[in-house]
This record gives sequence, structure tokens and C-alpha cells, in this order.
Amino acid sequence: LLVSQKMESIGAFAGGIAHNFRNILQAISGNTEYLELVCVEKQDIADLTTNIYDSVEKGVDLINNLLHFSKRGGEYKKVTLDLSDVIRETHEIIAKVLNKNIEIVLTLDKDLFVNGNRSVLSQVFMNLYSNANDAMPMGGKLTVEARRKGNKVLAVVSDTGIGMDENTIEKIFDPFFTLKEVGKGTGLGLSTVLGIVEEHDGTISVSSKPGKGAAFKICFPYTEPMDAERQEPAREIIPGKGEKVLIVDDERPALDALAAVCKKLGYKAISVEKPLDALQNYNEWGPDVVLMDRGMPKMDGITCARKIMEKNPEAKIIIVSGYEENGPNGIDESIKQLIKGYITKPCGMGELSQAISLALER
Repeated sequence: LLVSQKMESIGAFAGGIAHNFRNILQAISGNTEYLELVCVEKQDIADLTTNIYDSVEKGVDLINNLLHFSKRGGEYKKVTLDLSDVIRETHEIIAKVLNKNIEIVLTLDKDLFVNGNRSVLSQVFMNLYSNANDAMPMGGKLTVEARRKGNKVLAVVSDTGIGMDENTIEKIFDPFFTLKEVGKGTGLGLSTVLGIVEEHDGTISVSSKPGKGAAFKICFPYTEPMDAERQEPAREIIPGKGEKVLIVDDERPALDALAAVCKKLGYKAISVEKPLDALQNYNEWGPDVVLMDRGMPKMDGITCARKIMEKNPEAKIIIVSGYEENGPNGIDESIKQLIKGYITKPCGMGELSQAISLALER
């Protein structure tokens, strides 16, 4: 029960971190898009913005993984990737912190294509490396192999550590089961590994005997590289026609980035940090669309939206938030009926332009 309560606290904490981190990524992403537009002829700037976009994507993946593992929602994208690359990259990170008396043997074939998420799969092997390290406190040998076997990709992580008896093997993937001392492990490591593997349509098994080490075997479906690229196509950018957009966000960097992008899209934009100022500006300026953050001090975005709707039931409000629309921190159906759109930060120019255009049509 205590561990369960701790995990609930971790989940709530993760939701707050995700919200704040998405605000940061929104500022980075929005300013980068604006920079790209104003420096369209400069190739060196284009190269830099591409690198920044890649980093933002990795940040989004990190958030979604955090939420996914803490059971607070979060979906991760899958693409075709070479599993040997994932293992090698993970190895380079974690091998530096393993027991120096452990000999590591890495045997990886190439072109082991699977449909998956790089950072999530990396967690699998990071966990197995860590467990092997714990099983060999006096040192030993860690062997990591990966090869193709028919229409499957097989990966084996084996050690020469203390091993496990049959009773332990039966429970090893159960949530909250751990061989570590109280306070030194949640028992969620291999349970999480099992969940990730199954979410990638794979299987995992373990063979071990006391004093004879352990071997974890993971099997994923092989994917032809031409069939599995799942990157989302770029969203079409729909320019504005001088309509007025009121932007409300208590995070100034994210606010400024959204305002700059809206102006570049062809809208007239006013930005305010406080919901009370938003109410005043709405009454005086009469915007066509409102972009409203959710989590703000003194008055949250939903309350502010309701107050605007009391004045004008036809108001077109889009929530732009670091919280996801659905899940533990999501909104209920009554709010969904109230607003004209919901965007999870960080959002790109294409997604933003389409949401505004759709709201104007409603």
C-alpha cells in the first residue's frame, strides 16, 4: 500500500513536471519556427532550426514516456528503427557507470528493424543492464546479443551473477516484486520492461539457476524498413486574414512565442499574462478567437473561459495547455462542449493555424 501511495504521488508530480516542461518546449518551438520564417534564405539557420526541432521532439518523447510510466497518460510514437542502434546507444550511456569488474561482450547484427519508440525501448535495455550489474556485485561477465531469426528480432541479455530460483522466476515480472532491500527498489523495473515489450508486440522470458546467472530473451516482430516509417506528415499551414486573436498565458516566453507565430500567420494578436486582463481585453477589443492556457494562478483558464462565455455564448475559445486533453489531468465533456478546440503544447505552426481556422468556421 505504501509503495502504491508513493507511485500515486509520483504520478501527480510527473503531471506537474510535464505541464511545466511543455510550456518551456512551446517557447523553444514557437521561437524556432519564427526564426525559420524570417531567415528563410539562410541555410546555416535552417540547419540549426532542424537540430532544435529534433531536440524538441526528444523532449516531447521524454514527457510522454514519463507520463506513460507513471500511469498519467502519454502516448509515444513508433517508427521503424534498428534495434541494434538502440542497444548500442544505451550501452554507451550506461556502460560507463557499471561495476568496473564486469566484462561486457556486445554482439549485434545490423538491420534489425522493428516498429518502436527509441527512448522507450532504450529503457528496456537500461533496466536489464542495471539488473545484471546488481546481480554481479563482485564482477562477472555481461553478454548482450541481437540477431534476426526469421521474421523475428531476438535480443538476449545474460549475466554470470547470483541467479534466481524457480519461485523468484515465477514472480520476477510481477508489479512491486523486488529482490532489493526495502527503500532501494520499487519493484517496477521488470514489470515496466514487460509492459513495454508487450506494447511493442514482443515477448520476454528469463532462464536462470541459483549461482548460474540469468538470461533475458526478448523477441520483437521484424519490420521491413519500407513499410514502417510512421512519422507524421507536416501539417498544412493555413494563413489568417487579419482576424483578431487574444492569447492568454502566464508563462511569458510561451506567450511571446505564440503571439509571434500568430502575427506571422496573418492575425492581429494581443497577448496577456493574467486572466483578469483577458476578460477586460475581450470586452474592449472583441477578438475573433481566444487562445487560453489552462493552469494559471488566481484564475485558471477554464474559469476564465466560462466567464467569457457568460458574456458571449458564441465566443470561440481554444485551450492551449501543457496538460493533455484526456487522461487524469484532462477535461470533462462539459468543457469540451464549451470550447472550439484543444491543443497540447508544444504545438507547431501548422497545428495552431488549423485549429484557429477550424474555430473561425464553427
